[in-house]
Amino acid sequence: MAKLGSLLGIIPVKGNSERVPKKNVRPFADTTLLDLKLKQVQELKQFDDIVVSSEDPEVLKRAKALGYGIHERDPYYSTGSVPMSEVYTYLANAFKHDTVMWIQVTNPLAGADVYREGLEKYQAMSDQHDCLLSVQEIKEYIYFNNQPLNFKPNPWPRSQDLKGTYALNFVVNILPRKSLAEWGSLVGSRPEFMVVDSATAKDIDFMEDFEFCEHLYRKRSGLNR
Repeated sequence: MAKLGSLLGIIPVKGNSERVPKKNVRPFADTTLLDLKLKQVQELKQFDDIVVSSEDPEVLKRAKALGYGIHERDPYYSTGSVPMSEVYTYLANAFKHDTVMWIQVTNPLAGADVYREGLEKYQAMSDQHDCLLSVQEIKEYIYFNNQPLNFKPNPWPRSQDLKGTYALNFVVNILPRKSLAEWGSLVGSRPEFMVVDSATAKDIDFMEDFEFCEHLYRKRSGLNR
């Protein structure tokens, strides 16, 4: 079984984004993506520390006012040109905790129950796995190198019977902090998977993603009534 030891939640928040300006702090229904995620993780009591890492003074000020730890990030690690592997290693080396959960504010439909389940699965995980990652099952007919990957074309299968193909969605990411620093990645060689449905796992990358998640959040929260 995996041991948590001291547990750190890292919430990386860029002050600006290329596709959706000020994505993390712009109005989102009755809140912002940043405020919503901080409210969601507030329900979790397993963490020793939850830290918001950002280069943006506005983001850090808001996080500190709500009682969260802050990490003033070197602006270099918030640029679009820096490889994410460098960002992972940089942030992992900024702390001393045993275990890290990487939490993204761009998954607004993932609430405390999803993270709680992830922590429970990580603690129950056998030693043959080196990290816990959330995935969604792909119910599509996939070809790779001109060969069917997840189905046999004869007899033709129903889409609901397609099994065994998963896509990482990075909603839940839990691993030893030293591994994050060493790998420069959230993904080890022996991951344990946790299935999270595609709606809950929706990540905001483009404006249409923002609008879709905002609509669904309003509906789920009863704000459209």
